[in-house]
Amino acid sequence: GTNHYASLAGGAGDVGQPLAEKFRTLALGGSSRSEVPVEQLPRPTASDLFDPLRYEARQPDTTQNGTGVPMPDLKQCHPKLMRLTTNALPDSAASKAKAGLPIGAVLQPLAKLDEPNAVPLVDFGSAGVVRCRRCRTYINPFVAFADGGRRWRCNVCTLMNDCPPDYICELDAEGRRRDWMQRPELHLGAIEIIAPAEYMVRPPQPPAFLFVVEVSYPAVASGMLRCFAATLQHTLERLPGGERTQIGLITFDSTLHFYNLTGAAPQMHVVAEVDEVFLPQPKELLVNLSEARTCVASLFERLPAMFAHTQATEVALGPALKAAFQVASHVGGKMCVFTASRPTVGEGKLRNREGGPKANAKEGAMTDLLKPDVDFYKTMAVDCSKQQLCVDVFCCNAAYADLATLGQLPKFTGGSIYHYPGFSDTLHGEKLSCDLQHNLKRHQGLEAVLRVRASRGLKISSFYGHFIIRGSDLLALPNVDEDKTFAVEIAHEENNLNATSACVQAALLYTTTSGERRIRCLTMEVPVTSALSAMFESADVDACTSLMSRIAAEAALNSKLLDGAEKLQHTCMEMLRNYRSLCPPAAKNTASLLMPESLHLLPLYTIALMKSALFSQSTDVRADERSHLMFMVATMSCHQAAALMHPRLLRVFPAEEAAGNTGLPHPLPLSAQSLHGGGAFLLDDGVALTLWLGRDVPTQFLQAVFGWPTLENVDPGTLRLLPAQTSAQAAHLHALCDTARVQRSWGFLPLRVVKQGHGDAPLVRALIEDQTKHMMSYPEYIVHCHRYILSKVS
Repeated sequence: GTNHYASLAGGAGDVGQPLAEKFRTLALGGSSRSEVPVEQLPRPTASDLFDPLRYEARQPDTTQNGTGVPMPDLKQCHPKLMRLTTNALPDSAASKAKAGLPIGAVLQPLAKLDEPNAVPLVDFGSAGVVRCRRCRTYINPFVAFADGGRRWRCNVCTLMNDCPPDYICELDAEGRRRDWMQRPELHLGAIEIIAPAEYMVRPPQPPAFLFVVEVSYPAVASGMLRCFAATLQHTLERLPGGERTQIGLITFDSTLHFYNLTGAAPQMHVVAEVDEVFLPQPKELLVNLSEARTCVASLFERLPAMFAHTQATEVALGPALKAAFQVASHVGGKMCVFTASRPTVGEGKLRNREGGPKANAKEGAMTDLLKPDVDFYKTMAVDCSKQQLCVDVFCCNAAYADLATLGQLPKFTGGSIYHYPGFSDTLHGEKLSCDLQHNLKRHQGLEAVLRVRASRGLKISSFYGHFIIRGSDLLALPNVDEDKTFAVEIAHEENNLNATSACVQAALLYTTTSGERRIRCLTMEVPVTSALSAMFESADVDACTSLMSRIAAEAALNSKLLDGAEKLQHTCMEMLRNYRSLCPPAAKNTASLLMPESLHLLPLYTIALMKSALFSQSTDVRADERSHLMFMVATMSCHQAAALMHPRLLRVFPAEEAAGNTGLPHPLPLSAQSLHGGGAFLLDDGVALTLWLGRDVPTQFLQAVFGWPTLENVDPGTLRLLPAQTSAQAAHLHALCDTARVQRSWGFLPLRVVKQGHGDAPLVRALIEDQTKHMMSYPEYIVHCHRYILSKVS
């Protein structure tokens, strides 16, 4: 695989570059086959896989009283809200190219923080919101005051601004305002500003929830309708927004069903004409929940019975969406769409373009299936975004659903897509129910816009996530929630930056569910350097991998899958090659691979992504699964991306002690060598928990955990855990599952049981260190990287 890299020339050997000091040397065996001793391979620790905040990348040299634990610098925004791929930015486009690091930021503006009041509320009152009059940056801890405190210099564009009269304060001997510790905006990197009237286009919208639910035969038979109705019944009380919340329901098969919720009991209206959708009684279809609670509750209670005997198999999703748009477009809000079949009637109908497994073996066919098939859904999404409507899609199809096309709805409206292939209430009901509750109840903002600014000489060159861009750089987000993440790439606008530091500031203007307009302002300022070693030392491996995976996913969507995988591989190898040129000559013998301490996990994470269902060339990855991952990668936090890329593999039996601060046993290397037939192992990839039972696991364990003596002729999917109080082993497994779930705050992880050699393909695919039909093993990949580097350096 080295031939197509031949055209990429280079070799940094700069005389002026300071040498790297914090490098890790990986000695490759001396034999001609050059192998890596397995125990030397870089692997993540328990804390690497447990939401690492990477404070050490922000301050490579400062540690808390010598304990090796960096102290958070509160002037910098919390890493869960915003983190940079490297905390020392290159001083020029040339330095950026020499390092080969992806330069950008990953933002999760409403992320849940463990510390209470971590993002304090600021009211500027009569002074008005203090911002730079030229570039509109919000005042922050990194601005400098002058002229006795009457003026301040913007740290993004360097303009000198006058302080509003009500905001002036005298300076101390160091030139700091005397009140800087009383003002959160002057000492904290994350604040929330109360937005005055000029930040509103209209009065803040109430939270509105419109449910658009398929009621065809598959939707009823699979239990989707029952599960949806039961979940909403006990979630009504907990919807955000209090007295202002609005709610509505539309159901559909080949016809549309509307519900008037203003009377004592719900009244249903059927509209059979789906080509020209008109609304019967438009005013009564979206109602105030607190006024109509009894009526709404009785509707959800009766819903499953109303369609219990349906034989309908034709589905008019497009017309239902158009009707829902008419119902909610005057308010905006959240539209939750539940589907169980591919739409067959009216606008937006979709064909089965997946075909058999043979049809998609060709590279072109795999990539075509990732692109939308019709324009209807994107056009619909653009209209929704203009009216502040966010669309979430819950897809419960038994067969091909064409998520690539349906996913355009959430992609352009800031929504989410959920995928339950082959949905059945007994197997997936708990997950659908938990996902829906979390989606509705989580911390969220409405009618939001997000803008990211960077210091003069830098520009935001690309954006990744679910949104529509208005103008050149304003992200329109009808809804934004605690799990949604965005990423940006940062490029140089001018050849050289003259400053010694650079600032990145993100501002999210949004309406809270209780109707207040707020500006969440996140600021970071980092050194600017020409020293490549400083950039490498300050690199954040989780942010780098997150940004690289988004760039690669985009490349796969725009051209072909292989391009995405090659982009990842190329970035990883070039980075290692550029780093080697910085290492002291004595370290550079031909039998050692040198890598920066900060990025020693990058080759493992790269090969993990290349082997994942996202980029794998394997024909057993279904098109919907791949599309779903593409949408997930665009919106996932660094923590969730790491869980998916490098799952935790834990030994359950024989039981192991908890390690470190995670409350879980040590994670095992993701290789078949970690498993053995006499044991039981748990895999946690942030989506589900998979319990793998070896062929020879003792009867006593099975009896204690499942109340069943043997796995012979048993479908493991039907096994259920006994309650925790039944036995010590059942209690231990429950405790492991509970601990793992608490640490994955973005969704519910159901437990699946598989036995060795039966239905354990997903677990085997997670063993990323092993060789596969299409890809080399992790040790082989390390040797491959090393040979590539030597071929370029020599």
